[in-house]
Amino acid sequence: MALMDPPVETLITKAGSKYGLCVGISKRAKELITQNPEAFADARIKPLEVASREFFQGVFTISK
Repeated sequence: MALMDPPVETLITKAGSKYGLCVGISKRAKELITQNPEAFADARIKPLEVASREFFQGVFTISK
């Protein structure tokens, strides 16, 4: 499962809330799809997985 690494609990704590996490990760995933749609065409790697890892690594932040 994609969101097991990093752990969901860690992501929620870092985002501040479940809602904030969902909104932030989904917005970033949409950006990734629009920037490079062919990268996700084979469906081996999912944009939500990439976005969650980027958030965990600090590539982007979620603000209230």
